[in-house]
Amino acid sequence: MAPSTAPAAPSSPVHDLRGTSATRVLPYPPDSLLLVGGIPGAGKSTLLNRLFALQGTETGPVATPDGARVVDSQQVRNRLARRLRALPSPFRRRVTHLVHYLAVLRALRTGDGPVVAHVTATRRTALTLLGRYCRRRGFGVHLLLIDADPQAALHGQIARGRALSPRSHRRHARRWLRVLADCASGAHAVVPGARSAVLLDRTAAAALAEIRFTPAPRTPEGGGDVPGAMP
Repeated sequence: MAPSTAPAAPSSPVHDLRGTSATRVLPYPPDSLLLVGGIPGAGKSTLLNRLFALQGTETGPVATPDGARVVDSQQVRNRLARRLRALPSPFRRRVTHLVHYLAVLRALRTGDGPVVAHVTATRRTALTLLGRYCRRRGFGVHLLLIDADPQAALHGQIARGRALSPRSHRRHARRWLRVLADCASGAHAVVPGARSAVLLDRTAAAALAEIRFTPAPRTPEGGGDVPGAMP
């Protein structure tokens, strides 16, 4: 589905792990905002639930044993479900996204540890604002992008019970292609100031066993080809 990404500038490399299952651990510095992105239904929440032992029923950010806070938009849906139930679906989504991004900003503002956030990577304005805020706060932005086939992503939407309209789904798919094209210029072309990006497909995402926040950069475990200085 995706165009191949050319080598990016060393200052904000993009590591393409699609089609591989060798990388088991991705290490990041403790001052990271890790944005886990993809089109709706790509498998972002599935990955976060598995790696950080989330149940999908949480109503707020979850602290991990290594001091990270995981912020998933599902937490907002759970917390506001009763209040938003009577509203039209498009309005519910807008409110959910707004409250979710406010929760990400709150996590960045109230702590000094890493933050892992679920994002729809096709919402570039929100990502740009997050990037600018992180520069002011001293956080390094890193991207973990799940490149799912649009049809597979649509099945994911149906499975979770929140399918987009065909028009909205096609719009996200078109925007996602632009995200992938920008990756060829480096992570900073996707989010201004981003320090790195990793591209996964569902095979690579399923093989990933851990996201680790460590003071010193390390080579990902399991034989992956991501440089040790990746994050």
